[in-house]
Amino acid sequence: MAMTTSKTVYRYKYHPLPSGVFVAPFPYAYYYGWDEETTVAFCLKGLEHLLKSQCAPDETACMMIEPVLGEGGYVPAPTSFLQGLRKIADKYGILLVIDEVQSGFGRTGKFFCYEYADVEPDIIVMAKGLGSGMPISGIASRKELMDKWLPGTHGGTYGGGNAVVMAAAKAGVEAIMAEDLHGNAARMGDRLMQGLRDLQLEFPSIGDVRGLGLMVATEFSDAEGNPDGATCQRVHKAMLEQNTLLLTCGTYGNIIRWIPPLVVNAQQIDEALAQFRTALEKATTVAA
Repeated sequence: MAMTTSKTVYRYKYHPLPSGVFVAPFPYAYYYGWDEETTVAFCLKGLEHLLKSQCAPDETACMMIEPVLGEGGYVPAPTSFLQGLRKIADKYGILLVIDEVQSGFGRTGKFFCYEYADVEPDIIVMAKGLGSGMPISGIASRKELMDKWLPGTHGGTYGGGNAVVMAAAKAGVEAIMAEDLHGNAARMGDRLMQGLRDLQLEFPSIGDVRGLGLMVATEFSDAEGNPDGATCQRVHKAMLEQNTLLLTCGTYGNIIRWIPPLVVNAQQIDEALAQFRTALEKATTVAA
């Protein structure tokens, strides 16, 4: 919980939290109002400052990042930022941990999202897509790191897990690869984002459309560029009234996230976009 910073609700009335966790700025260019290059430079500089002012590099076990912010707003980390993290981690001998819980297993159009940046993490954290709905999570790392565990220090009396869940996870991963579901996610994600960007031209309340594969966000802003949670909630409700369930996210509750199944087809994407237009028309009419 000490690493959960997407919104205060997750920490509310739980303080004090464990110490030793430090948070560096994430390159959320739209929120800052800067271009990507400026934002990445600022955030990498901020990380270096953190390592000089709050946590000494030789006492820092790891740096952890979601390659696409999940609950924080579906913000993809720019390739240059992930590459910069890898360089800083190597410079100081710090492990780089990439959290692929939401973005892994084909969700972003690659099997793992970090592949877009051509970086190699030291540790990968996995869940959700790994089990296709079954309860399972895991970590993966290089052999020389995993061999540092002493016998019995990373397990307990639960044994090797649930055999049914393991079989389901294996079958799910095999299906993703055999049916090229990550490729379908890339293609359908492009179709979805293009449709949303077309709607953005008609509805100025959509401030930003972003994403990778089928991990897509529409962020709502007012005329001054401030987060517009009210419009977002109206659109969300109007979609539910059309029997399409979407989720919201972001610190200010002003972002709708699109996470359709990896097997979604073009007809379903187009139908959802048509419903979204109807929802936008209804939401903006009410606002007016």
